[in-house]
Formats: sequence, C-alpha cells, structure tokens
Amino acid sequence: MIIAYINGRFLPKQEITISPDDRGFLFADGVYEVIRWYEGFFYDMEGHLTRLKRSLRELRIDWKETDSYPSIARELIKMNGFEDKPAMVYLQVTRGAAPRTHSFPSSEISPTIYGYAFDFVPDRKGIESGIRVMLKEDIRWSRCDIKSIALLPNTLSFQEAYEKGMKECLFVRNGIITEGSRSNAFFVINKILFTHPESNFVLSGVTRKNILRIAQESGIQVKEEAVPESSLPAIDEAFISNTSAEVTPVIEIGGMKVGAGVPGPVTRLIYEGFGREISKLKISRTL
Repeated sequence: MIIAYINGRFLPKQEITISPDDRGFLFADGVYEVIRWYEGFFYDMEGHLTRLKRSLRELRIDWKETDSYPSIARELIKMNGFEDKPAMVYLQVTRGAAPRTHSFPSSEISPTIYGYAFDFVPDRKGIESGIRVMLKEDIRWSRCDIKSIALLPNTLSFQEAYEKGMKECLFVRNGIITEGSRSNAFFVINKILFTHPESNFVLSGVTRKNILRIAQESGIQVKEEAVPESSLPAIDEAFISNTSAEVTPVIEIGGMKVGAGVPGPVTRLIYEGFGREISKLKISRTL
C-alpha cells in the first residue's frame, strides 16, 4: 500500500481525492519538485527547497509551510519503507480549489499540497554507452525557469523522441540549443564545458548547479554560454543532466554523431566526480 501526502495528512494513495475545481487541474496553475533519495539521504535538499520557494514566489502561490518540504519528503520515504532503497519523492503545490476564473482567487483559498514516494532504479545502459537525442524547435512558453506543472509541450516533444527511438529531445530557440524536455544540456568544445546560462528560457537544474561546481573543482574550464545549433559539427562531447539521470552521455544529436560516437573523457571525468561525491555522502551517513 502506497502512503501519500495531501494537505497535512498522510493517507493511502487510493484514498486521496482532489477537487475538480483545483486550479492545478483546470489551469495547470502550480509547481512541483522531484528529489532523489540515495538509500539514506536526499541529494542537495537545500537546492531543491530553494528552487521550490522561487517557483512559488514567481507564481505568487503562498504556501506558508514551504519549509516543511524536507520533513514531508523524509516521512514519505519512511512510511513507504524506502529508507534503505533508492527512491524519488514528487511534491506538487497548486494554487488550490476555487470557482473557475482566470483571475486569482482570494487569499483565503489554501494551496493544494500533494506528494508521494516511489522506488527508482536508474538505467545504467545509457550511462555506459551514451544515448541519442533529437532536436526540435522550442514550442514552450518563455518562463521555463519556473518548475511549472504545465508540461504539455515537454511531454509532446519527449513522446516524439521516444517514438523515434531516442532518449531525449533538445530544444532550439532562435538557433540556440537551450535544454532538453526533461534535462539540462552540456557540450564540450576544445575541452571547454559549455551550458546555456541561467535565464527565463532554461530551468535552473539542481544537478546542473552541482555539475558546474564539480567540473570547476576538477580543473575543467567552464563557460555558461549558449551553443548555437550551427556549432554541432564542432562539439566533441555532450551530455544531459537531471535528478534521475545524473550525468548521461549523448553520442548523437539530431542524427549527427557527437565526437567519436562514444562517451568522452570530460564527460567521464564529471560522471566519476559526481559518483565520488555520492559515495562520500553515503559513507558520511554511516559513520
């Protein structure tokens, strides 16, 4: 039996109901976070909490108990028996239930808070051999920096990639590669690591932030600069990152082979650095 969270209560998931007037259902008026549990700890909970607060602030959703997010996530892990297993926790906050109107409801309406935990087994095949991704014109809105639940453009694009046998869709906006449908994108050109700078066109990934730090600590030159689609032939290595995939090499973009067509040395260095950090955190939790 799965135990989930709804508005201050932990209940069997099948017993949870949400109003048909909830603005998340009617308008996709809400935000979410997904955090990974590494068999004993959450990775960078502070980063996820900071991003959640920012997303709520940008949408002007007032969840007064936002700081309870870490304890809710921890309790979901415990109540579902995932303490010694790899898992993920999903949390969603909507503006709440109110009569349907485009204007915001009164401040008396309470937001709807829903969360649940699920077991997670990472796909190591893509990490070892690299993945193929497609390119597509960015059809999303211009506030991609908000972790909004309005993900229809992302899901349509990811589904198109999936049906073509690819693992991700990278977006192109005005000739610039921005990010993936569910990931941030990194490119290596002449041993320099490039990624799109933070802006309203990309999500500030928690894993992205830590990868940049690990790269700099490893002596890799980093440039937060956009890479144009026209520079694809010059790309030596590429990889994507997100909470679930961590660091996943990309060996083909839009039908064009990346470098030698295998995960490259800079990608492997960052992947190994990320793995060492996770291992150290695991050890520190057992001491």
